[in-house]
Formats: sequence, C-alpha cells, structure tokens
Amino acid sequence: MRDFLLKLGNLLEIKNLEKFDDDQLSTLILQNIKKRLVVEKSLFQLSEEFSCGSELSIKIISSINRIIDKIYFEKNLYRFISYCFDEFIKIFPSENISFLEKHPEKNWLVLKVTSGKVKLKDFKSRIFNINKTLLGKAFKEGNFIYVPDITTDKYFNSKLSTLVSIKSVLAVPVRLKNETIGVINFSHPEVNAFDELSIFFLVSMVQFFSAIITLFELYRENLDFNKQLQEEIKKKTLELQKTNRKLYKASITDSLTGIYNRRFFFQRLEEEYARSLRHGTNFCVVVFDLDNLKKINDTFGHPEGDRVLKLFAKILKTNKRKEDIAARIGGDEFGCILIESFLEGAKKTAERIKEKFKNSYKKAFVSVTGAVGCIGKGESFKFYKDSKEFFEDIDKALLKAKKIKDIIGEIETK
Repeated sequence: MRDFLLKLGNLLEIKNLEKFDDDQLSTLILQNIKKRLVVEKSLFQLSEEFSCGSELSIKIISSINRIIDKIYFEKNLYRFISYCFDEFIKIFPSENISFLEKHPEKNWLVLKVTSGKVKLKDFKSRIFNINKTLLGKAFKEGNFIYVPDITTDKYFNSKLSTLVSIKSVLAVPVRLKNETIGVINFSHPEVNAFDELSIFFLVSMVQFFSAIITLFELYRENLDFNKQLQEEIKKKTLELQKTNRKLYKASITDSLTGIYNRRFFFQRLEEEYARSLRHGTNFCVVVFDLDNLKKINDTFGHPEGDRVLKLFAKILKTNKRKEDIAARIGGDEFGCILIESFLEGAKKTAERIKEKFKNSYKKAFVSVTGAVGCIGKGESFKFYKDSKEFFEDIDKALLKAKKIKDIIGEIETK
C-alpha cells in the first residue's frame, strides 16, 4: 500500500514523501487532488476571456460543456483529444488540427491525432524530426510559430505528406506540468489565413486544451487511485476475514488434539438445549474419561500421554457424524454432542468409540468410562432449568460409572 501511495505522490509532484506516514500521505494526496480539481472551474473563466461576441461565446461554452462531460466517460486519451479537436474545428478559424507528441526516447514528434479535412492516412510519414521540421522548432523554442506561406519556409518538407492544399500553418507547443509534451498544428489551404486576433485566439485555446488534458489525466489518475484503493481495501478485507477465521478457529480449538475446546462445547450445548426446548428436537451428550492417563504419564512420560489424548480425539472425531460436536473439555475428559440423536443410538456410539480406542492403543491398558444423557421426544423426560444443570446430571452419572470403571453409564430420569 505504501509503495502505491509513494508512486501516486510522485505523480502529483508532492515533495518530501518519505517523512510522512501512510495516513498523513493519504490525507496529503487527497488534498492535492481537490486543489487540482479547481482546474475544472477555471476552464469556464478562461472561456469568457477569449470569447469575442455573444454568439461565439455561446458556441465556445457549449463546446466546453460537452468536452468536460466527455472527460467522465472517455478512457482513451487520444480518442478524447480527437473529440476535443472535432469540437474546436466547429469554432476555429482553421480547416485542420493535428496533435504531435514527443517520443519518450527519440528526438521525434509523433503524429497521434488529426481532425478536419486532413486525415492520418494523408501523411506519408507520422514521424517528424525535431531538429529539421517547423513543428520541431516550435517544440524546442517553447513558443508558437506562424508561417503564412509554408512554401517559403526552409523547415517545410513537402515529401512528408500529400497535403498540397496546405498553405498557412500555426504550430503551438503544448505544456503540461511545466514540461513541453508536444505540438498542436493548425493549418489552412489559404495563404496568410490567420490574422493577429485569430492567432491570439488559437494560442489561448491551446492553453485551454492543456488545462483540459491536465484535468482529463487527473480524473483518470483519480479513478485509477480509487480503483486501486478499492482493490487494496478488498484485498485487506479478505486478508482480515481470513485472519479472523483463523483466530476464531484457534479460539474454539484445543491446541493439542485439534478438536473443539471446552468453551465451544458448552456454547454449542447451550444452543442445542435452547433449540430442543423451542422446537422439541432430540439431542444427546456423551462424556468420556480416560482413567489411566496419569499412570501413562508417570510410566512413559508426558509425550506418550499426549499421544494417547490425540489418538482418542481422532477416534472420537472419525466415529461421529458431520453435524455432531466432538470436544476436549478437560485434561483427560472428552465430550460429544450428538445432534437429533436418541438414547439407544447414543449408547451404541459411545460403546463403539470406547472399543475402537481399546483396539487401537496396545502399549498399556487405558480404561474409558463414559456417561450418556439425552433430551427430547421419545426419552424419559426430566425437566432441567438450563443446560448447565443438564450437564451436571451427566457429570454425576460419569462419577458414578468411574467407581466401576470402563463402562458407559447414563443419567437417572424421574
């Protein structure tokens, strides 16, 4: 993000970028953009300065309005320039207008846009040497050059085009951000076609054109900035969502076994209990206790005890349905919420898990004690004030079963 802000800041010619942090730089860039958008307002003021009469003034202002509207819809710079020239040709004392741009590397002016009776196809070459052409001279000197009769000018090269009807030429350099970027060429088939007032008018229009191009590029840059900003925001949002998912998963997962932790188990137990009361649905809870884990830790070390816990968690997870909740709710205690399950099915599931564990771990004997409790239709009903009281009843059944060891007990019902 900072690289993008620095790039945009350089584009806007903001100095000492490195001393600002990201928030300060963003604010500075937005302020700079707002200042530059004042250019749009100044265009109307400029149009009033060179309007020479009420009818001409109306034509100029109408063209300016259409051009400004076009800024917000046209994406391609050269199509936009062509549109501007098509508007200008309606009011200019000129039959032809062309725009030549400085080549980024070589000492050439490259013809990019033409409007009027002269078309791009009329040119034998679209490349003009800056050191050897009239247009190049205007570009180098940075001032307009008017040639009333091009046949008498030493810089005119008749081999460059088939434009034999061209007699008068006015070449005006185009400046953007204190840099000459190209030349606009006005031409006419009559000798001495441009008088002093016309030249002043056309030079003023090139200044107006420079402001228009600045506004166009600024608007495009602003759009690109907004687009990149939106993309960056979207990217950061996705990253944040991904991080939040990871953090949430970590907050509900037991770090050792990889199944849910005590916090999530009791949260889901409360939800299922409320759902059962509201809709009359069934669910069961099975709680397991590994009775000999301390002996395993004392005999083989805690890494072996951890392996026993991971093995039991894996068996618990793989022998439940997708919608069921398996969790480690204590040091050697596990719980499983069986959604929409009945007592007999829950007891069979508990016995299957216990037997699979005993068949999987052979290094030492580890007894598994369990207790089952169910709520819902089809069960011997017992009223509980909340899910906590329901779990306490299962815990009592587990303590009772632990005295016998290696069995699956169940809660007593009234």
